[in-house]
Amino acid sequence: MKSSFLSALCLAAASPAVDAAGMLKATRAAAGFHDIKTTNYVPMRRHESSTPSTLLHKRALTRPTNLTNVHDVYYIIDLVVGNQTIPVSIDTGSSDTWLVQEPYDCVSFFWPIPGQPLDCGLGKGFVGPLSGGNITSHYFGRAYMDGTFVQGFFGYEDVSIGGLTAKHQQLALVNYTFWQGDGRTSGLLGLGYPYMTSLDGPEENMPAYDPVFTTMWKDKLIDPVFSIALSRSNEATPQHGQADEESYLALGGLPPVELDDKTWARSEIQGINAIPEWQFETKEKGLYIITPEGWVIDGNKNATANTTATFPILIDVGSTLSILPKSVVNPLYAAFDPPAVYLSSTGLFYAQCNATVPKFGVEIGGKPFYFAPEDLLRQTVRDKSGEYCRIGVTDVNSGPYVLGVSWLTSVVAVFDIQNSEMRFASRNKY
Repeated sequence: MKSSFLSALCLAAASPAVDAAGMLKATRAAAGFHDIKTTNYVPMRRHESSTPSTLLHKRALTRPTNLTNVHDVYYIIDLVVGNQTIPVSIDTGSSDTWLVQEPYDCVSFFWPIPGQPLDCGLGKGFVGPLSGGNITSHYFGRAYMDGTFVQGFFGYEDVSIGGLTAKHQQLALVNYTFWQGDGRTSGLLGLGYPYMTSLDGPEENMPAYDPVFTTMWKDKLIDPVFSIALSRSNEATPQHGQADEESYLALGGLPPVELDDKTWARSEIQGINAIPEWQFETKEKGLYIITPEGWVIDGNKNATANTTATFPILIDVGSTLSILPKSVVNPLYAAFDPPAVYLSSTGLFYAQCNATVPKFGVEIGGKPFYFAPEDLLRQTVRDKSGEYCRIGVTDVNSGPYVLGVSWLTSVVAVFDIQNSEMRFASRNKY
């Protein structure tokens, strides 16, 4: 790993310089923390999803790469696999990288409509064999929370993201699936730890392997850190010469977005045993789990006695909504004016679209990080009457709890593997 990486970070005050080839050069922070603001980003693609199954959750760089925000549901980057460009969704809640292989079998758990072929809604997949060969000792299978699943086999191929290449990378090709996509993606890029690749498979004692990001930092292509900045817009063209409306996955440093460098806070990444519902005994790192210190409603920390408890939470770009315990969420729903209501037709809470939105945030490292009002009450997601808008936080009876896209759009999130910590800074208003 590179010696230039230190245990803290700060945003460079200057704008990135442009070299003769038109690529943005990395710029160092002026003082204090020393992550890099990174280079080599490409324009966004605009798309709005109409697939309801992706609403909640689908999962089990010195070069920032643009992500496509599909109606606040999931974010897409292009992987170059061998010599083929494949669009995939990114997920910090899993570790495997898989692609659908052409041709594949699409199956259904529902009664098929006579005369209508099955359609799993996947984009064009990988064609042909993997250049590094297949792994015949075990096969690939994953099941997801919404009932979808993928099955196939492992093999080896070169995988590139934003000009960085993981050579002879283990990945999976899927040839049998029940999926409910919208035709925009052909796979998934998991950004979790290697340990998670040995879990949730079709066989016991699956050998763990290094995911794409892990291979890149072990090969010394980047420092062992990545960061994410998610937009709530699908616009492909930056406004007023800025890139703030775009979304980025940055490998090895920081993305090129404006943020408040006075708001940096850190929190230790915990082992997967931190979430009691998973019943793991190992302290091995698997996903990005932290424990916030508290919750703020209308500017008052722990506004009710029930919100004083701390609990582990998963940072997950694969989850559209943030998923929190009732003791936190019920006071939030009541703080809308008029209060939020449960719509049985959706299984979620909605509030009147013209309701007054409360101030709601999470305290991390002694600093509050607030949900943006437009993410707490999403004007573009309405009920059939058009009068009620979806709230970006939902409640559950037990964990795991999640801070998802509805919160991540307000921050830059840094996933620091070397120092086993996450860092956050508030984004400037965009």
